[in-house]
Amino acid sequence: MASTSTKAAGTKLILTPSITLKGHEKWIESISYFPDGQRMISGSDDKTTREWDLKVGKEIEEARSDCEWTVYVVAVSRNGRWVVSGGDSGELKVSEVETGIVKTFKGHSDIREPRKISHSHI
Repeated sequence: MASTSTKAAGTKLILTPSITLKGHEKWIESISYFPDGQRMISGSDDKTTREWDLKVGKEIEEARSDCEWTVYVVAVSRNGRWVVSGGDSGELKVSEVETGIVKTFKGHSDIREPRKISHSHI
């Protein structure tokens, strides 16, 4: 019978983290990268979305958005101009990155599954 045990010494880590981003106080539900690869958006059970500078490994705090609900979905448009977030409230919030202007779309019963932004209209 073949052994199913694994030797710890023989286990090789395939991926090595290059940075660790600290800031969210609860589970991270979704992440999305900006097209430049230098920044990332994350959404969390702590009711925040956060923007991260991946070059320095720090949060861009002035870009943090506090919400009234768990943020299950975040997405960045292909051109990096828009960030969309959604969660328990059933609302979609579309933020223009450069200006910070937020538009809220209501009518969804719940948003829990990650979706992609249609880039044909953004």
